[in-house]
Amino acid sequence: MAPFQTTLGPYDYWAIEYAYKPLAADQEKAELQRIAGRSGEGTLAFATDEDNFLGIDPDALMFDLGDDPVAFARRRFDIAADLFRRQERRELKPDEDFAGLRRALGYAVRDAGRAAGVLLRQSGGVRTLRDYANTGRDPLQPVSAADQRAAMALLTQRVLSAGAFAISPALKRRLAPDFFERAESFAGVPTDFPLGQNVLGLQRELLNQLMSDGLAQRVLDSEGKFAPGQDAFRLSELYSQLTADLWSELAAPRGDIAAPRRELQREHINRLATLVLRPGILSRTDARALVRRQASTLVARLDHASRRAGRSPEAKLHLQDSAESLRAALAAKMER
Repeated sequence: MAPFQTTLGPYDYWAIEYAYKPLAADQEKAELQRIAGRSGEGTLAFATDEDNFLGIDPDALMFDLGDDPVAFARRRFDIAADLFRRQERRELKPDEDFAGLRRALGYAVRDAGRAAGVLLRQSGGVRTLRDYANTGRDPLQPVSAADQRAAMALLTQRVLSAGAFAISPALKRRLAPDFFERAESFAGVPTDFPLGQNVLGLQRELLNQLMSDGLAQRVLDSEGKFAPGQDAFRLSELYSQLTADLWSELAAPRGDIAAPRRELQREHINRLATLVLRPGILSRTDARALVRRQASTLVARLDHASRRAGRSPEAKLHLQDSAESLRAALAAKMER
């Protein structure tokens, strides 16, 4: 699927018809109204760059022009995962450079990041229609709770899970740099490919968005657009699912916590502590209360998990340090 329009489509022909169709003077007004009245047809959906930059309409996207953003993102994640698997068993020709393996993995991570951006627009998303009152459609339509849940589940499973972007030690030993590029690059090319840090960078950006005041506002505002009794995706659900998935090891009766997971979990702790200590000027009352509840609940779970047998010394210290960070944030005076 091309990331941009390559041929004339239904909207183009519709706009040309409205602007240039020869019409008799006595029929012009009625015929133009008839043509314009087709605006509610699915193939005539329209959005501008402003809709994309404001980030509230999940259908106004770069890189995806389809009608199912979640399916598009899932497909991109599948392609990235397949590219990772292929590098594991890839046999290089005698004259091939090992740097090709590194480039392939880097491309897969970057493409997964673009897919994650598509999914983020579902949370609290509101479809914006430029309709007149005669179409029978509301101009602001919140994304269904089912679609928001599907997007959130896909994000946590494919980007934030323990197995996301994992590779074998054997492949790690083959990820040599392009030595010519390393010698000529002013930016600096590390000899040891920092795949873990690249993935952590993607995960950091995702956490920044999922725990931001802006996204919390969108989700809280979208809740109010659902009719009473209608299923709505709530901010409490988003925060609870995020915490449960990031700290899934706490629910297991035994087992260690891998180093990459500890890095990601520390990023979550840092953001929770910051939101408790220094809530932004735009943060909502409900968001503050939910963050504080998440932090206090997590402290108790961390304390319990740190006493459980079967953890490495590093994992136990990580759990204890995380609990202390949250405990200190909860006990401190709020900074305004």
